[in-house]
Order: sequence, then structure tokens, then C-alpha cells
Amino acid sequence: MRKILVLIGIGWFAWGYGLFASLNAQEVATVARSPQVEPPRVPTSLTLAAAIEYARRWHPRLQAVQEQVRMAQSEAVTARLRPNPTFTFSGENFTQTDREQEWFAFFSQTIETGGKRERRRDLAEWTVRAAEATAQEVERRLLMEVKLAYARALLERARWELARENLETFRQIVRYNEVRVAEGYTAEGDLIKVQVEAQRAEFALRRAQLEYEQAKIALLRAMGATSFDLQFELREELTFEPVSFRAEELERAALERPEAVRARAEVERAYALWQLERARAKPDLVASFGYKRHGPNNTLYGAVSLPLPIFNRNQGEIERAEAQWRQAEAEWRLVRGELLAELAAARRAVEIAAEQVESLRRDFLQRAEDARAVALAAYREGAADLLVLLEAQRAHTAARELYWQALYEYRRALHELERATGLERLPRGVRPPVSSEASRISP
Repeated sequence: MRKILVLIGIGWFAWGYGLFASLNAQEVATVARSPQVEPPRVPTSLTLAAAIEYARRWHPRLQAVQEQVRMAQSEAVTARLRPNPTFTFSGENFTQTDREQEWFAFFSQTIETGGKRERRRDLAEWTVRAAEATAQEVERRLLMEVKLAYARALLERARWELARENLETFRQIVRYNEVRVAEGYTAEGDLIKVQVEAQRAEFALRRAQLEYEQAKIALLRAMGATSFDLQFELREELTFEPVSFRAEELERAALERPEAVRARAEVERAYALWQLERARAKPDLVASFGYKRHGPNNTLYGAVSLPLPIFNRNQGEIERAEAQWRQAEAEWRLVRGELLAELAAARRAVEIAAEQVESLRRDFLQRAEDARAVALAAYREGAADLLVLLEAQRAHTAARELYWQALYEYRRALHELERATGLERLPRGVRPPVSSEASRISP
């Protein structure tokens, strides 16, 4: 009887230890939770680098994708673990008085064969690499949104400043004509025309201010901010910044983009899964060892269990894993071609945008400025009527707005090229080389 009580005590100890381990794991998981911290306010003077750093630190989308990486890492921890042993305690013949009672207490352990544990570990490691590449891909895409939103805000600010300058010009012309009408040198109809143009310029200023504020809100949203206070200004200017690059260096960088890394990791992951499924076709051993009491006799108990792979040898999963492996290889070839095509298109867009900006800078803006100056001087001397001056002012405004748009398109093309290469910032300072195909295109 004393030995039976000892067996019962061993069973209760094993059950209590398992329960304690489970509760301890739950407690650790509860303690690991950290309170969510609200993002700080955006700096009052914001550069593009500061906006990128803010998004990288506080954007909830990046925080979510980092948790996906943690989930993949936790699966890698599970893949490295061995199967848990099993403790069994049982008895027989409780109600039969003519037969002796039997008691069993033994441990069972699954012995994996075929290198399943190593294959699971390889599969989990490639899963982590694919998850990390996916996180980098999401980060690059998010930073691209921040860059484009910042460039858009610069464009809208330039348009707002241009509209404000245009309104001030028309107000000066209105004051000039008010004096001329009072002195009797100008017809009142000209004054009314100028006043109408001034009102139109005031309306354009309000619309430009609204679009500028909307662009700032879009920038805050791209950065992941939770407070949409617009009491901040952009420190940078919308300027022309030539870049320097070599085609072969850009191609190497493009093939190291997170999309390429993830596609290659998916190929290796699919291959590791195929190897794991092949290893799973080999049956595992289950070894048992323990104690048996039969009536007054005490003996040791041992057993080995081996499934017989007669019918199911995991053929279907092996075929599925092999097909998935071939699919991943085909997708990698597809991704590689898409990345190189995207790089070629982005390079050409930068070349064309740079040529457009330089063409406008060289003579277009200066001609519009000269035409307005000549029209203004001729109007004050009485050699030109008001319509000539108004038309020259509109042409000057349209020329400057076209130049700001060209600068924005160039900056957008630069960011597209940075995204195509996977680089956060291209080297500035040198005019990009023009391809031989570009030299054959007529202007």
C-alpha cells in the first residue's frame, strides 16, 4: 500500500509541476506587455530627415510589422524544442476481487528521426528572414510615402507663396490706378479690371493656403502622427539637386532590395519545407520506461512504439512542398525582372525631369520675368494698355508655377529612383549621365 501511495504522489507531483510551468509562462507573458506610448508632437521646424526618423520611430504600421517579426522569431524558438515527455499512471482490476490489482507508472519520450528537428529549425530561420525582409519592405514603402508627402508639401508652400506674391503685385497695381483715376489720367474701367484681378488673386491665395494645409495634414498622416496640429514649418526648400550614380551600382543595389531578399528567402524557405516534409515521412519512435506492480510483485516496464509507414508515407505533403518550392523559384525570377524594369524606368524619369528643370531654369523663367518688367514699364509710361500688363503678369505667374511643378516632378522622380534602388538617399551634387537612347530622342 505504501508503494501505491508513492506512485500516486509521483503522479500528483508531475501534474503540479506542469501546472506551475503553465502558470509561470502566463505570468511572464503578462509582465512582457508594455504600455503604449503616444507619439510626441512634430517639431516646429521639420526637415525631411526628421520626418523620416519620426515615422521610423512612431508609425504604428512599422510597430505592427515588427510584431510579425517577433511572431516568426517565437516560431523559431518553438521549432528548436524537443517533444515533451509524457508521464502515465494507471491501474487495473479495481472491482475484481478474484484478480490481483495492477499499477503502472512510466514515462514516454518521442524520439524524432530523419533530422526533423534540424529541418524545422532551418524552416523557421528562413521564415524569420522572410519576415524581416517583409518588415524592411513595409518600412521602405512607408518612408517613400513620407518623402512624397514632404515634396508635395514643399510644392504647395511654393504655390502659396507665389499666390501671395501675385496678390501683392495686383494690390500695388490697384493702388497705382486709384491714384491715376483720382488725378484723371486713367479711366475708371481700368481700375475696375485691376480690382477684379486682385479679387481673383485673393481667391487663388485662399485656395493655395487650403491646399498647403491639406498637404501638411497628409504629411503628418504619412509620418504616423496622432496630433494634426499645423503649427510647424518645413525647413527645406524645393530646389534642384543633381545626383550622381552608376548604372551597375544601381543594379546591384536594386537586387538587394527587401523585395528581392524576401523572394530569395521564400525560395530557401520552400526548399527547407520540402526537406522537412521528406523527413516527416520517416516514422518517429516512442520509447517508454517505468514501473509496474502486479499484486505483491514489483517489476520494471519498458516499450518501444514504431508506426509502420505502409500506406501513408507523407506523399501528398512532399508533392505540395515541392510544387511550392518551384513556385517560389518562379516568383523570384519574376521579382528580379520587375525590379530591373522598375529601375530602368526610374532612371529614365530622373534624366527627363532633370532636363526639363534645366531647360526652364536656363531661359524660360528669365524671358517671363523680362516680359513682365517690360510690360510694367511700358504701362507706367503710357505706351501699353492694361490688358498687356495683365497678360504679362499671368504669363509670369504661370511660368513660375510651371517651374515649381517641374522641380516637384524631379524630386518625385528622385524618390522613385531611391525606392527602385532600395537606397534611402542618392548621392547629390553631380548631373546624372544621360543614356545613349536619350540622346537620340528629339526635344
